Amino acid sequence: MNLIFDIGFNVGEFTQTCFNKYKDCNVIAVEANPSLVKLASPHFFTSYNFTLHNNLVSEKANEEIDFYVSPNTTGVSTASTQFMENSRFTKGSKNLEKNSIKWEAPIKVQSITIDSMIERYGIPDLIKIDVEGYELSVLKGLTQKANDICWEWHEEENDTLFKSLEHLQSIGYTQFGTIGYFDEGDVFEKATFSDKGDPYLEYPKNFYALEDLELHKLINPERRVNYGMFFAK
Repeated sequence: MNLIFDIGFNVGEFTQTCFNKYKDCNVIAVEANPSLVKLASPHFFTSYNFTLHNNLVSEKANEEIDFYVSPNTTGVSTASTQFMENSRFTKGSKNLEKNSIKWEAPIKVQSITIDSMIERYGIPDLIKIDVEGYELSVLKGLTQKANDICWEWHEEENDTLFKSLEHLQSIGYTQFGTIGYFDEGDVFEKATFSDKGDPYLEYPKNFYALEDLELHKLINPERRVNYGMFFAK
């Protein structure tokens, strides 16, 4: 791995995993929450090939987009009002109480696209996306096949997932796979179980054509339990 895009940097755990595994790689990170950007550890800038942008990656560049910060749980801040309304953090599940997350009034964050990142930095070996329900808008900002992509998904956001997969297929991606935490455990042969849910830099065991994924066996939007990382290549 030489070049990695970390979209949804948060506090840098994924980026640190990249540097632990690929010491000389170059990570271009993007984080929409300005408070988290200010808290980014100085060692990223002094010890590695690292760039951090305070932007929101979206379908179009140079727009001011509403971004909702969760003050007590930074990992679920989002630009998706649909996610805020329908997610397990609002509706609850057998593992979460209803309204377990609160969001503040939105702030405005300037948008960039994956296309504009590629134009500036080159085609990455891996694009990682963790944006809490805003994945489709991020992926629509990529208009031609790059290299490997992975993004977080939740089963209650099944429509977002299906449209994301269809978009990637339309621009040339042919192989798809997922690794994650599933309520039934590792009983679905076309998905790789992980008790970590969305482990960093861990690929699924197998990849399939989109029409062969059989996602209906994995996804129940009303359950709001299954989640993980989807990969495309």
